[in-house]
Amino acid sequence: MKTPAYPVILGITLLSLTLPATALLTTTDAHSATWRETKCTLYQDNRDETRADMPANATSNAFNQQEDTFIASGCTERIYVCPHSKAELAYANLMSIKMMNAGATGSFLPFVCEGGLQTDQPTQ
Repeated sequence: MKTPAYPVILGITLLSLTLPATALLTTTDAHSATWRETKCTLYQDNRDETRADMPANATSNAFNQQEDTFIASGCTERIYVCPHSKAELAYANLMSIKMMNAGATGSFLPFVCEGGLQTDQPTQ
């Protein structure tokens, strides 16, 4: 008696769908470490690109040093990079959009003020 082809085709299809998913489950930890490094590289690339279009003194020395410290940590330390001027806030907003478009979550970004956002100038 001949076996119908439908169950065999269904079995092969299901197997081809589950094998890649199983491979992903075994590489999650390695992927996470790589993604952390990738996000930091993306951050540095976006930073260089964004700052190239800005005047040299658009951001303060304190802001620049805070951001440099964040990058030097491999983008892993919780460093508060607090915008105080309109230019710093615009930069932080643009970087946030660029990084979130690249797949990073908002919690990855360093733009935080310990006491909340308090710019020296009105933001509107």
